[in-house]
Amino acid sequence: MKVLRQNIYVHLDGISNSVLTKGLGHQDFDRYTIHRPKNLLLLDASEQEGEYEAHTGFRVIRGQENVDRYLSNLNYSTRREIKWLDFEEYDTLKRLTANEIAEILYLSHMKMQLRSPFFYKLQNNYAFFETEQEVMKVYYRNIDEFYQSLAQKITDKVLYQLNANRSLFSKRYTSMTPLPSDIVKELKSIMQEGTVFEFSQVGLNEGIYKIPVHVVEDNLRKIESDQLFLEEKVGVLTYQHQEKSWDFNTTDHPILF
Repeated sequence: MKVLRQNIYVHLDGISNSVLTKGLGHQDFDRYTIHRPKNLLLLDASEQEGEYEAHTGFRVIRGQENVDRYLSNLNYSTRREIKWLDFEEYDTLKRLTANEIAEILYLSHMKMQLRSPFFYKLQNNYAFFETEQEVMKVYYRNIDEFYQSLAQKITDKVLYQLNANRSLFSKRYTSMTPLPSDIVKELKSIMQEGTVFEFSQVGLNEGIYKIPVHVVEDNLRKIESDQLFLEEKVGVLTYQHQEKSWDFNTTDHPILF
């Protein structure tokens, strides 16, 4: 039986500030996002949480505390999909026009915008969709939020791998230098091609943990292809435990030039 690689897929659209990912889920969004949504407009018609807002026909979660509770309690096994927009002020919902509501409905159904996923009246920072477990598409008003979240996720995955094969009697790694989000940001052009960060290495090798980075374009089915990974590696993200430092080393791949 083939063992699937532990990886993260990222396809970044730099024009719309949307990111399609596999290997990240709503728990990661909830865990790593700093600028928290204040209110949520729930786009799934079958949603039972929150309160009904008559003008738009959507259900809403109001207030930071309720939003945090909703996000932390989400259970994908009981849902077809998770989708929402955040918004600043509840009263602005009543001022949405029929055309604006239609645009929101189109965005909800197609997961793509007619004009923009960011609505002036809502002042939303995100448009969030998880269509299956750990397959997300998120629009970010500030794309730096994503770079920061991905950097933290990669850090946590490496720390988990470093501890994965250590025995109960071995000293476990309890912390490591976080991957700087600036390094992730420098990979923007690569991520726009559809990129996989591969976490097949377990533990340190001569004090170094290596994360091969591969271009796979927009075909998720290719992610587990051995030949593809051999042919399409564009670089290696490395963590040196002794120096507690991160670096990205490129290969001579055409996409980088």
